[in-house]
Amino acid sequence: MNPEKDFAPLTPNIVRALNDKLYEKRKVAALEIEKLVREFVAQNNTVQIKHVIQTLSQEFALSQHPHSRKGGLIGLAACSIALGKDSGLYLKELIEPVLTCFNDADSRLRYYACEALYNIVKVARGAVLPHFNVLFDGLSLGCGFAGNPWSCIQP
Repeated sequence: MNPEKDFAPLTPNIVRALNDKLYEKRKVAALEIEKLVREFVAQNNTVQIKHVIQTLSQEFALSQHPHSRKGGLIGLAACSIALGKDSGLYLKELIEPVLTCFNDADSRLRYYACEALYNIVKVARGAVLPHFNVLFDGLSLGCGFAGNPWSCIQP
C-alpha cells in the first residue's frame, strides 16, 4: 500500500485504520465510511459513491496485504449498509472483490469475506437474485478448501 497515494474521498485516518491489524480500528473506519457514503447518497453523488467502492475494492480488498484486504471487506460491507435500498445499483462492484477473497489461503480472511457477503446480501435482499449463480459458485467452490465446504465460515 503506497502511503503517498491519494485515496480521496477517504481521509488519511480512514485509510490508516483500514490497514490496521486490530479489528476494532478497522471497524471504526467502516463506521466512518458508512457515514461518508450516507452523505453521498443524500447528495445523490453517484460519482463519489462509485469512487469509494472502487478504491475499497482495488486498493484494499484486492491488496497483497492481509490487513488491507480485511479492511477493504469491512469497508465494502459498510458501503452496502449505507446505500440501503440503493445497494442493488452497485452489487456487481460490491460482490466481485468479496468473492475473490473466498479463494484466499487465510481462513480468517475467508471468514471476513463471508461476513461481508452476508452484510451485503442482507441489505440488497431481492436485488441479489440476478447474481445468485455467481454467489452460489463462489460459496461452494471458493470456500471448499481441503474438501470442507464450510471452511470459509470457521474463524
